[in-house]
Amino acid sequence: MGYFLGIDGGQSHTTALIANARGNILGIGHAGESNHTRAPGGRERLTKAINQSLSEALAQAGQQAGLLKKQSVAQFKFTSAYLSMTGEPEDKRAIVKELLCADVLTVEHDTRGALAGAFAGGAGVIVMAGTGSVACGETADQRFVRVGGRGYLFADEGSAFAIARQAVTLAMRHAERIKGQDALQAALLKHFKRTSIEQIIEDVYANEISRERLASFAAKVAALAERKEPTAQAIIDRAAADLAELAEATAKRLALDEPFNVSYSGGVFKSRRLLAGFTANLAQRLPQATIVAPRFGPDLGALLLAYRQTGKRLTPKLLDALAKMSS
Repeated sequence: MGYFLGIDGGQSHTTALIANARGNILGIGHAGESNHTRAPGGRERLTKAINQSLSEALAQAGQQAGLLKKQSVAQFKFTSAYLSMTGEPEDKRAIVKELLCADVLTVEHDTRGALAGAFAGGAGVIVMAGTGSVACGETADQRFVRVGGRGYLFADEGSAFAIARQAVTLAMRHAERIKGQDALQAALLKHFKRTSIEQIIEDVYANEISRERLASFAAKVAALAERKEPTAQAIIDRAAADLAELAEATAKRLALDEPFNVSYSGGVFKSRRLLAGFTANLAQRLPQATIVAPRFGPDLGALLLAYRQTGKRLTPKLLDALAKMSS
């Protein structure tokens, strides 16, 4: 029958899905972050995330389909495996080949999995905004383009990190120029359990507040914006416009003149104001585009790509089976 593996690896978590050729998901496994392999401890984090998520998925699959049979993770052979990973894939391919065995094995940037999941393997443009941000698109003839996703120092506009960084910047300016504490300052001090904005900044530079921890404040900015706090509203509106620009740039590079779909993924889009602003911006920038919610998540997207790279057609029957199993 053959077994197919899709892994979505990101800045905060890793998910592994094992399925058979009929679209029955046999096992799901979860683990921590699996990005930035060049950073200290990066190789070890990637190895741990893949082994842990895959071991958990195989254990579930073993209960359903009798997989493993006392084999180790590295000994089990998949028909096809597709890993959709945050960060540049070149650094991960050699490591992954030591960990997995598959007739067809591919490691690519996580944009491809998100895109495939959103459109069930079809064409369109997707904007991803979690801790970082990136956009990509694919045409019906599988021309692929990626825009952004170059990290927090040089890109990541509209991301949770960018939203939180802007909040700290504006709160610091307020503290230095205006007497008294506003709602944004108060929220920052409460969230990070610090006594001043200066202390938050110093602790970020000292890495006592990690990039991911700083980015977590974006949800509080979104909540303040919902309560009509003016500074928070301006930050969220700016992020919405930045993310719409990523979609526009992607569409232009693909020369998409005919009607096409745009989707979205990531925790930043949980903000109702941001999603509404993103939609309004796109209507102006790309009037030929229709915004649609993603059909599947990036983990199922990676699994779809595992099917596709063997030449297997993504039929309505297969997609319906996956939808039922994942619901």
